[in-house]
This record gives sequence, structure tokens and C-alpha cells, in this order.
Amino acid sequence: MRKCKSILSQLSIVTFLCLGCGCHAPLPDVTITEEKVAAIEELMNRFYENEQYYGTILIAVQGEILYQRASGYADRDSLIPNTLDTKFRIASATKQFTFMLVLQLYEAGKLDLEGKLTEYLPEYPKDKGDGITVHHLLTHRSGIVGEPKVSNLEQIEKLYHSPAQMLDLITRFDLVSKPGARYEYSNFGYYLLGLIIERVSGKSYGDLLQEKICAPLGMTNTLPGVTGAKITKRAKGYHYSYFAGPEDAPFLDMSFAFSCGHLLSTVNDLYLWDRALYGEELLRNELKELFFDDYGWKYQRVPVGNDGQTVRANLIAGSINGFKSNMLRIADDEIFITQLTNHKEHNRHILQGWGTVDIASRILAILYDQPYDLPRKSAAYEVFRTLLDSGEVTAAEKYSDLYENQQDKFWFNDEEFEILARELYDAGMFGKALAYCELAPNNSEIRELIRSIQEVTR
Repeated sequence: MRKCKSILSQLSIVTFLCLGCGCHAPLPDVTITEEKVAAIEELMNRFYENEQYYGTILIAVQGEILYQRASGYADRDSLIPNTLDTKFRIASATKQFTFMLVLQLYEAGKLDLEGKLTEYLPEYPKDKGDGITVHHLLTHRSGIVGEPKVSNLEQIEKLYHSPAQMLDLITRFDLVSKPGARYEYSNFGYYLLGLIIERVSGKSYGDLLQEKICAPLGMTNTLPGVTGAKITKRAKGYHYSYFAGPEDAPFLDMSFAFSCGHLLSTVNDLYLWDRALYGEELLRNELKELFFDDYGWKYQRVPVGNDGQTVRANLIAGSINGFKSNMLRIADDEIFITQLTNHKEHNRHILQGWGTVDIASRILAILYDQPYDLPRKSAAYEVFRTLLDSGEVTAAEKYSDLYENQQDKFWFNDEEFEILARELYDAGMFGKALAYCELAPNNSEIRELIRSIQEVTR
């Protein structure tokens, strides 16, 4: 049975094709009308009804907030709802503040972007650190290892680490390449930048952040998310189990994240941050080119709606245990969209998609008068849940009903069927896994999984 592809896949393909051929037709000027605001309301209501977004969102155009809303729970056990001033972990979006502090110190003459790592952190081995510059750290070209290559990462990140202990840990890793040779996304590199900031300024990262950024801008809800600290209105993070629903996210001691991912913030604080980036209160205009072009909110093209159109934007996003953050900025039209959520899937995007493609793309389509469709739910997961709750016959009936009658509300994605079939197999539910495979797409991955099930159950 032929199935339609997911919106996500379609957008990815057309965006890739458009990037390859450079076919970026000019978008119309942005205009704000009551009808567009109502369309945004309808769009977001569909995401909420579909249970595809929990958290806070803010949309602003030309300095005016068009839409802001909180949904879901900051603490599910205590039934404490998310509010617009709930503080979320912003994960790697912390890095934008780290490189702003670095550039401010550079502007003040206290730090050299071409300065060697060992000049600022002499404890770092000279045989490795003499070739690494601040610029290399900022651009992820230091050669310092990225976290995915650390075999015991999940155990390490649960422990408290003092700055000295983290520095010792990082120095024990071999470089994965010669400094400057290639890109290797490294949170460890950004951790070292935080240590450099503290050494050069003589102040803690948190104190300097408050002094140089938060206090001048009135960002009263942005601060380090120290583990164990009593912080009011802080959201708990949740991971989705496809079997049990939302569960507490795995523990992560925030000492491990520090300047690469330890900040908490709110959508309104991030809006103040965005507005400040248009002026010179934080950084003079000549250095802002470094901030946007080299180190910070790098320019990239993002999809607008479902017709293959894209727009040049600044985008920064983050993901950490139980949390995702997503900030999109289009300076030419002064558009700012920020989304903070405390519910995420572990390395998957079936129940809730990534913010740029699934949510921001549709919002931009409304603002730029481009075609888009309302979000649909995962047919693969609906059938998966039906199989678990009501058995094989009902699951087969559900599949037929969704495919024949409800493709306006559900999407069919082959990869999602494969992922969920594997989830059943890994859980030891071989009978259900086999039944689910018979409904899934007939491809090599599913056939291989069926063979594995047959071998196990002989």
C-alpha cells in the first residue's frame, strides 16, 4: 500500500533542492493584519490540540509582539502549568551569550581572538593548546573532541564537576584534528571559553552575564541553572516514552554544561535580547558582523511554508535532557520567533517535531503570504498506540481508517513506522513487533527486522 510522505520529509527535500539551485524567489513585504494574527492563533491551537507542543512561544514583528502563549506543565506531578515567565533550560542557545561576552572582552582590549588557549589557561597542555586560538574555540575548529565521541558520557554528565575537574577531564582527551583543520562541534571547547571569560574578567560567568547583558537589558529571568539551587518558576524537563508517555528526563548536573548550555531563560527575556541586537548597547556595529557572520546567530536559509520557498535568517537552537530551545531572527523584516519547550523525544521527532520546520516555517508562511498546511499527527504512532492498547485486529482497522479517511489529520512516514517497529522489538514484544511490521512499509529495514524476529522466536 502506497503511503504519503511526511511534511518534514517534503520540506527537507525541497529546501535541499532550492539551496542547490539557488532558486530563492523574492518574498513579499511583511504586513500585519488581524487575519494573519487569527491564522497564527488557529495554527498554534492545532499544535496544542494535537499535543505536539508544550512550552512557551513568542512571535514578534517590527518590535511588536503578535503572539505569546504558554502551554503544558512546568511540573506534571504537582500540576504546575507553564507560564510566560517559566524559566526553561535553553541548552546550546547559551552559546550566544558566551560569544557575546567574549566579543565584549575583545572590544574592551582584555582578550585577543587570535590569542592562544594556553595564554589564558596555562594548565592546558602546551603541546595541544599552543595551536588552539580563541577563534578556533568559537568556531568549533579547535580539534577538541565533541561529546558524542565520549563513550561514557552519560555517566560523566551526571556527576558534579568543579571547573578544575572539568579542565582536567577535557585535557585528557586527544585532539581529533589539527587546530583549524576541520569543524568538530565541541561543547568542551565552549566550556573552555567560559573558563577564559572568568580568568580574563576576574568575575564568575553568571556575575559578568548579569553586569554586561542581563541588567542593562532588564532580563530578570535569565541566569545559570545551577543544579540544586532554589530557583523559582523553573520548569522540569520531560522525555517521551513511546510506551509510557512523558517521564522525568535523565539527570544532568549543570556543572557539566556551564558556558556551553547551562542558562535558564524565558521567551520575554529572549525578546529583549533580540531587540538589543539591533542597536549598539551590547556591541558596536563593526563587531556585530563577527557576532552574526562568524560566531553567533549564523545566517542560513530556512523553509517558508510547503511550496519550497526559503528565507535567509539567523537561527540558533539547543537541545538538552528534557528541553529544546529554538530562536529564529530575520533582521530585514525584524521578525523574531522563539520557542522553549520542556518536553522532547529522545533523539526522535515523531510526536513533536523540531521547531524551525514544523512551527516556525508555518508562521513565516503566514507572515509572508505563502502556502502552508495545518499540522497533522503521526499515523505510525497512532497505530502503535492502538496495537498496544487494543490488539492487532483493531490496529489494522485503525491503519485502514487513517489511510483511507483521515490523511487530512494524520501523516504517513515510512521511517516512523520503522523506528516504532524497532522500539517494539527492542522491548522484547516480538509478537506485536511482527504484527506492526506487517502494517509498516515493505522495505529492506522492515524485512531485516522481520527476519530478526523470526530467528528470535523460532
